Amino acid sequence: MNRDAQTGRRRTLRAFSLVEMLIALAISAALLAATLVALQTSFRAYQVTTDQASTHAVGRLVMHRMTAMIRSGQDFRPLPADIRERFVSSDYIEFYHPDTGNLITINWDSLTGQLLYSIDNALPVVLLEGVVARTEEDGTPILPFYLEWEPGRRVYRITIDLMVIPDDTISTSADEYIVQDQETGQSIFKPIRLVGSAMPRSAMF
Repeated sequence: MNRDAQTGRRRTLRAFSLVEMLIALAISAALLAATLVALQTSFRAYQVTTDQASTHAVGRLVMHRMTAMIRSGQDFRPLPADIRERFVSSDYIEFYHPDTGNLITINWDSLTGQLLYSIDNALPVVLLEGVVARTEEDGTPILPFYLEWEPGRRVYRITIDLMVIPDDTISTSADEYIVQDQETGQSIFKPIRLVGSAMPRSAMF
């Protein structure tokens, strides 16, 4: 066998070098990492969207329940500090049920972010969690209950304005529902704003 044939045979039997193997592994690892990142982002986006929809649905049910109770309520509190005042902002409302005579209290606990409901000052139950305060441009907090009074002690309309943070621990800056906190730099959920207004039946006639 001549020298040219032996050289061609050695070339045919030569395996991958160590450098070629390392390059192939690096490319495979990069592709796998990119795939995992894409899957993880999609999964997180799905969870955030689901949580947003769930929180919005629950919030709307709570808002509907509160406005229904307001329509049938009477003797609302808090009263204006001055009888000449027509508007009162508060972190709670109280009123009596016309059929049972029970005192119903709905209040917002700013420390825990809970919207609470109680009957006759009994142990409150949680209506909604994750309720946060809105603020004016100058930083003044906006309380969630806004009562509009007619002259005297008759409430004309009550507006409920809530900001709710979805209850989910997963966040990703790539998702449209996430914003960046300017102070901490962390990703946070955009709050959902829920607004409802009701007029008591006693104010309609």
